[in-house]
Amino acid sequence: MSNYIRFLHLETHRFTFLEIEALVTLSTLLLFLMLPVRYLAFFPHAGFHQFAQKRFRACVAVFCLSFFGRIALLPIEPFMAPNIHDEFSYLLASDTFAHGRLTNPTPPHWHHFEGFYVLMQPTFQSKYGAAQPLFMALGQRLMGTPRAGILLTMGLAAASLCWMLQAYLPAEWALLGGLLAVVRISWFSYFGNAYWGGSVAILGGCLLLGAAARLARKARARDGVLMALGLLLLANSRPFEGALISLPICLYTFWVLIRERARMGVWVPGMAVLLAGAACTGYYCHRVTGHFTFPWTAYWRQWSICPPFLFGKPNDSVHYQFADQLIYSRDRETLPYVGAKTPIGFFAEMAVKAIYQWRFFVFPALSVALIGLIPTLRARKFRVLMYTLAFACFGFLSETWLQAHYVAVACGIVYLILLNGLRWMRVSARSHVVWLKLLRGTLASMVCMIFVRLIIVPGNTFPPNWGSQTADIPGYRDITRILDAKAGKQLVIVRYRPDHFWGYSWINNGHDLQTEHVIWARDTEPLESNVPLVCAFTDRKVWLLVPPESGFMPPPDQTAPWDAAAAGRFLRPYPSTACYSGSGARY
Repeated sequence: MSNYIRFLHLETHRFTFLEIEALVTLSTLLLFLMLPVRYLAFFPHAGFHQFAQKRFRACVAVFCLSFFGRIALLPIEPFMAPNIHDEFSYLLASDTFAHGRLTNPTPPHWHHFEGFYVLMQPTFQSKYGAAQPLFMALGQRLMGTPRAGILLTMGLAAASLCWMLQAYLPAEWALLGGLLAVVRISWFSYFGNAYWGGSVAILGGCLLLGAAARLARKARARDGVLMALGLLLLANSRPFEGALISLPICLYTFWVLIRERARMGVWVPGMAVLLAGAACTGYYCHRVTGHFTFPWTAYWRQWSICPPFLFGKPNDSVHYQFADQLIYSRDRETLPYVGAKTPIGFFAEMAVKAIYQWRFFVFPALSVALIGLIPTLRARKFRVLMYTLAFACFGFLSETWLQAHYVAVACGIVYLILLNGLRWMRVSARSHVVWLKLLRGTLASMVCMIFVRLIIVPGNTFPPNWGSQTADIPGYRDITRILDAKAGKQLVIVRYRPDHFWGYSWINNGHDLQTEHVIWARDTEPLESNVPLVCAFTDRKVWLLVPPESGFMPPPDQTAPWDAAAAGRFLRPYPSTACYSGSGARY
């Protein structure tokens, strides 16, 4: 999809958003290089330096800018509707927690309700960890929408990044890092605008890294508690990736505390929080899976063919009843795994994964700041972090899939490298003014891209980054509104066309099918009759939906005219079915 000028619908000459940012960055850098430095002296600034010295105030400012700034942008940049399999899975967990449950019983005729990334047996629940859904459930209970929970976690993530950087960098540079995270991640990326982002992983990783650095300088119980909270957030959001950064950091921290002979008062609070959290995590896993194993592990054994690691073996025991499940699991998910089986394919996959991470965390505007990798490697105080990043990278590369919210656990280290690059430019400016111009030009290009991002509707890319959006499921929002407006309870039987795209998921339900206003079910005919399903929900109006595919697309933004009622032509009443038991009684 081409980029469009918001409100005017003019194509930007088919430039991708990546090319647009590259042009803006190069133009801004050239402007700053040509003009005298005294005319563009906006950073470093004495007022900014003074404000950053109050460290708690700086973290609060970053949180408020992330949270309330995103709310202020809603008239221009509205939240996208959920449209990714992962998002619907997280929403199921959030809805479950918001209603005071840990999991749900398997629904009757559960084959009709099979969704992606959702366990159906032994219980009905998301495969994902509980950390992010708990925040979403908090937003759902307090403010009526899980969106509030996403805004909260993203604000906390940005503030925790600033707090973590304060342990390694001067205060003004830590504040600058928090502000960069707000404009690049909180406001525009899928971390802060979708339900499948990595905000909780950032929060957990930054709490871990920031607390470890403070414990190494002065052993305090509160830092031990924060470190334990970081470990629990990682275990319940990104357990494998979290373990990659946790293992080196924890070993180093334990060695420092033992060497310094830290008193028991430092150890006990953190260990108590960690043990209590581990017990709660184990109890939750047991309630969901019936065993002390993570739900995502149970889901892979039941529903996935492709192994999560390149060195693993495919799961050949899976049987799929529906074509979209088979196409997705056999063809789409296995592409990286199959492609990495040859030496050339392996290195090609590694390059693709690296480019994905660059497009999310760096993009053209911050590419010059990658020079910070050199001073970060040289500095002794960053050595443990660099060893941790190197260890984590080996683990990342062993994964079959690697998206930005996987690497979010190491976001603090990535931003440390970028900020060290900006600091190196500032120091090098003492010998040559061109480095000061590059520093200011880089920051100016970041500011320019905020306005560009607000003007241009970005294209659809996968995996998404800060300059992209994921395309809506064709007709999903309009058909959902039509059904929500109908009186009484509704049952929608979804019959996919032969050209159905596996990425469009319509089988998405809440925690309790009996109380939901609208429930979505798969059509199993002709292999299996839908009559038992219809007869199990005789209190509902039954509809047959043949959903639209890619040819049915609304305009690229919310300002163009669109007849939502046109979506109703895909919906028609399901043929009446007589439901009688063997004794002739209706049930």
